[in-house]
Amino acid sequence: MMDVYLDESMKRFETVFPACGSKNSAIELTLGELSEFSFAKEWIAVCKA
Repeated sequence: MMDVYLDESMKRFETVFPACGSKNSAIELTLGELSEFSFAKEWIAVCKA
């Protein structure tokens, strides 16, 4: 299994719309759901100033 990290910048949104395998497929998830369903290891700052 691959380690998954989520970008902290997404925390400014209540929900996100991750793509679901094709350019016209997406689902709405809360950040908690995204973290749970992606088995994310942790939230990190991907882009730093």
